[in-house]
Amino acid sequence: WIRGIVLQILIYTVIGLLVLLAGRQFGLPGAAGSVVLLASVLLSLQLPIARLIGGLRSNDCSSVVDRSREDANVGDDFDYSQQISNANALVRQWGWKPARVSFLSHEDVGFTGGIVGLPGRETIVLPAGLVRSQSDEQLAVVIARRCEAIRTGSRTRGWLVAIIWVLVGFCLSAQLPGAGVTSVAGLVMTWLGFTLWTFVGLLTLPSLSRQAAHAIDNQLLNRGIPREVFEQTLTDLDRRQDDEPKRSALVETIFHPVPSVSNRGDHNTTGAPIAWHVARVTLFASWACCGMLVRAVHCNVGRPEMWVFLPTD
Repeated sequence: WIRGIVLQILIYTVIGLLVLLAGRQFGLPGAAGSVVLLASVLLSLQLPIARLIGGLRSNDCSSVVDRSREDANVGDDFDYSQQISNANALVRQWGWKPARVSFLSHEDVGFTGGIVGLPGRETIVLPAGLVRSQSDEQLAVVIARRCEAIRTGSRTRGWLVAIIWVLVGFCLSAQLPGAGVTSVAGLVMTWLGFTLWTFVGLLTLPSLSRQAAHAIDNQLLNRGIPREVFEQTLTDLDRRQDDEPKRSALVETIFHPVPSVSNRGDHNTTGAPIAWHVARVTLFASWACCGMLVRAVHCNVGRPEMWVFLPTD
């Protein structure tokens, strides 16, 4: 936790200085351009930043050590490569082209990984504990969902919406009384205004994330993935995260971008997934504006392994 705090302060200091320099040289357009560039760089470097901030380790298949609580009794000789190979064979059988798969060792049982890399060069990141604890079919469901997010462009759209949301919020915040981009005091006021904009995103963007989750779920079931395996996979993933299989409609609508288990699989969502994981990708992208809520939401407060890879469906 202390390591993560110190590293984030260092990153924020560099970001603040770069934005201030751009603002002094080119005004608001220059500062806004630097925010877009910084957000893009952060998203591109998500994996190494996650390793630094959360102490996550990326190892080869023979040496990875995962210290998740429920997997602590499993030895270091687990054959990760075979497990992922078996799962990818099922993914291919179900009709998807398997993506590159990597995994990170972790201590927090709620760590879910995600998708990293530039569009067209994506890698699916899985928690090592999940690879060990899931059956081949369950692991294939997790990989297939993320392959579908990549195939449909939903993951890329999530990136774009996140960057646009950050850009719009920064530009609006810079117009507030006392705010600006040419002085430290003005930039701090801009950051404070952006914090309010981030909170607006926490209330509105989860709806886009849930739409994408439901659309991807429907695609998997329509391709013939066994419903029993699908439901068991979602239940196991939920236990690792909130362990809250049922929620009221109001609470879920406002605060939860990942749908509850009871609302998955039978949701009447038509069309392609719009923007996968956009609510929480936006939180990480808001590092480019020194966002103050990025590690203070219910899913990651006090949990450094999930400050960069926020939990996803």
